[in-house]
Amino acid sequence: MVGASNLRVMLFSRNTGSVILVVLLFASPIPGNNVQGENDFPATLRIEIEEGSLIDVDITVNAVVSEEFQPYSASWELFDSSSSKHYVSVSEFQQGVTSGSMTEWIFDIDILPETIGSCSCILTVSVIDSNGNSLVESTSVFIESTGFIDEHFTPTLHVRESVSDHWYSESYILDALSSTVDGNVPLFSTIIRSSSTIKCTYGVLESQELVYAVNYNGTLHPSLSDISWDGEKLNFEVDLIGFDDGWHDIIIFAQSEVEDSTYSHDCISIRVDNTPPNVIVEIPEELPEGTGLVYLDASSTYDEIWGIQGLRYTWSINELGGSGEEISEVFSGPDYRSIELSLIHSGTYVVSLTVSDNAGNMGLSSTTLEIVNMAPTARLTVDGEDYFDKDQLTLSPGSSILVDASSSTDTTNDMDGLRYIWRVDNVPTYEGPSRSISWPDTVDGDSFILSIEVIDDDSESSMISIIIVDNSQSGSPPLSILILIISGVFLSFAIFRRSRSDDSEIPKWS
Repeated sequence: MVGASNLRVMLFSRNTGSVILVVLLFASPIPGNNVQGENDFPATLRIEIEEGSLIDVDITVNAVVSEEFQPYSASWELFDSSSSKHYVSVSEFQQGVTSGSMTEWIFDIDILPETIGSCSCILTVSVIDSNGNSLVESTSVFIESTGFIDEHFTPTLHVRESVSDHWYSESYILDALSSTVDGNVPLFSTIIRSSSTIKCTYGVLESQELVYAVNYNGTLHPSLSDISWDGEKLNFEVDLIGFDDGWHDIIIFAQSEVEDSTYSHDCISIRVDNTPPNVIVEIPEELPEGTGLVYLDASSTYDEIWGIQGLRYTWSINELGGSGEEISEVFSGPDYRSIELSLIHSGTYVVSLTVSDNAGNMGLSSTTLEIVNMAPTARLTVDGEDYFDKDQLTLSPGSSILVDASSSTDTTNDMDGLRYIWRVDNVPTYEGPSRSISWPDTVDGDSFILSIEVIDDDSESSMISIIIVDNSQSGSPPLSILILIISGVFLSFAIFRRSRSDDSEIPKWS
């Protein structure tokens, strides 16, 4: 898999106070599999028999699949609480009515009571359509063979399979099929217990302390809601808040009356997850501007019981002190346990990661990341030669020199916005990266200090100061005097360097 966990984010638009996120995703194309056209309709399946039918003679029931092409395969099965009663695989289909692009594909279901035997059964039809999709329909039937008394029919009961990969948090709605031969309301009860397997294990079913009443004795267990039963479908809700995380079996019982010792039962195993994931993000607290790509790692994030299976990660970034109105989602998906963030501008950012599990529980981590602005590095050349802080050169009145600070450096994002302020004896005089200068008219003595200050857009700066001496004078002042002069100038500069009131009056160079 190429680039599935490689996410790069570019941050820009510094002056607006908001963060614009550009996501570059490098992933291999996912090939399509049996993709239907825009005008196609999904296949449908129906069983042409009334729910809860009593069958006491041989009959043939039609199963009808509606789709464009003939189904790949089909089967039907009759089963009760104890076992499968009858199973048939189907390979031949009769072509029925065609309407538009859809054709009815029909196959027979032969129900023979004397062959199958008496039962309160669930008839389940399974079809694989021409696109490889699975279709399943079920219905209740009562089959009566010779000598069987219909009063002995227990209610049918079949829990509909939920999505196999689904987890449940806080509540679970049980969806089942149940019918009675006489239409009377069955008596329902259930056992709910933890399980170490993904398959229902009945064990001892008679443990009454485990039986939660639904409508068995008129006393509803606090974890259960009232039943909803319309003669065919059974629904009630299980409150899962008090259950530990893990696999749980829900075993359902249905019987005609309290005194009746016979009953039907079915079972489903569900995954309970009431705990949000533990979100662990490894991120530096502070980084210098211009670092480049920084790795934000959440690979240690986990769910206490279920590990990392099914976790989904959502990253977002917002700049403190910005507009505060826009938080842009970086990416949300199960494969992005980490991202690479390109650091463009200095500032304080809140990196937030929300992790959701299969049951919808969410864990959140917010971390502050400080991108520290880097001051520029001033560089100075005079007539093409490098000069450094406190260097000295001579200049006679009437001559000129070319001073150039354009080779000064900063981080990439700040280079275009650098300012160059030239000072004569700490007085701002010119602005620009380079120029030719001669002896200033404002200097009465035989030396002055020329300073270049390079300033970025975050007001960070660096400075180089050199001493320029009049070479027409017979001698030079003693070194001690020069040192005293330099110290005084730098003291004045320390006091007044942040005063920018005169900067606006600095003449601009063309």
